[in-house]
Amino acid sequence: MTAQTFLDAFVVALRWIHIVAILGWVGTSLYFMWLDSKMRVPDPARPNVLGEAWMGHGGGFYIVEKRSIAAGQVPSPVYWFRVEAGVTWVTGFLLLVFLYYRTGGLDLVDPQTSPLSPGAAVAFAIGLLIVAWVVYDQLWISRLGNNVPLASAISLVLLLIVVYALCKLFTGRAAFIHVGSILGTNMIANVWMRIIPSQVEAVAATRAGRERNPLLGPRARRRAIHNTYLTLPVIFTMIAMHAPMAYSHPLNWLVLAVVIVVGMAARHLMLLFDRREKRAAAWAGTAGSIAASLFILGFLSLRVGEAVAPAEQPVPFTVVRGILDLRCASCHSRTPTDIRIPGANAIRFDTPEEIAARAEAIRASTVTSRAMPPDNKTRMTEEERALIGRWLAAGARVR
Repeated sequence: MTAQTFLDAFVVALRWIHIVAILGWVGTSLYFMWLDSKMRVPDPARPNVLGEAWMGHGGGFYIVEKRSIAAGQVPSPVYWFRVEAGVTWVTGFLLLVFLYYRTGGLDLVDPQTSPLSPGAAVAFAIGLLIVAWVVYDQLWISRLGNNVPLASAISLVLLLIVVYALCKLFTGRAAFIHVGSILGTNMIANVWMRIIPSQVEAVAATRAGRERNPLLGPRARRRAIHNTYLTLPVIFTMIAMHAPMAYSHPLNWLVLAVVIVVGMAARHLMLLFDRREKRAAAWAGTAGSIAASLFILGFLSLRVGEAVAPAEQPVPFTVVRGILDLRCASCHSRTPTDIRIPGANAIRFDTPEEIAARAEAIRASTVTSRAMPPDNKTRMTEEERALIGRWLAAGARVR
């Protein structure tokens, strides 16, 4: 086994562990938000029981109680859902290291458009993870945090500024995943630094027979709410590498901003549904924001590529073959020279027949969406894309 093969296998294993961990973490987070919405005051009332919910699963029935803890009452054991969050962050950061930072940041930036050098981009990416958490955390523990609408608006504006900056400094795919890493880091820091410490303090106060710190409980609850609204945007950034039309769009920062708003609005709609809210204005406003955002995304997708009219003189296949050899064959060949994208050589442009068979895929990826080459790593020019478009418009003849 070569070193590169071992590294590829290790990255696959990291991805697998990362997905399993995030399913365990986000799954419990979504479950508890759902569970809170289903809690009903018991009838008749029972001491220290704030709510209860009956559930059926696997042929059995379960009753879950939400309780307040009386002084001197020490529950044991108490299960914390923090390991899953920690494993999610560690594996996610290691993926960033092996996919972007290990090479010195070569895949983070396009030297022709970014003012950052690859090395500076690595430092900027790591530093931004720390700064973003500090700014967000300090905002919400300050007096401004007591004004929830204002603090929420400031948080969203700051997030959109980060989205815009990263999409201008980094390649599209790197920008999307790093926005996700910032959101994910804030979510996990919420768990480890705000939510779990509040629960630990509650147990300690009960054990000591004293009152709980009145600030920690509401603060932890607020951070849990933040986390649930960030869940869907983070999941999108995790799968965005499979959506080149999004991250390669000339207005990719706007695409991602709209997706974030859609994700938050969709999550709000899910919460309204869970709680069986009957406020028509809330339903209409949330559904309207989702519909408007989806319309914007659809409009943007139509504006990605421009129609290419047939030329009087068709472009010879030899010209197109030369462009594909220069810009695409480093990955799409039986003998690729660039192996940083595993599996890319499953699509090959070695023979005229292989090129002709994938003519529509070439149109979609190089002319319409401009998603290929990934982040334009081989520097395909607009003139070359136009030549390919003229060849396709004339019938994509290879003979």
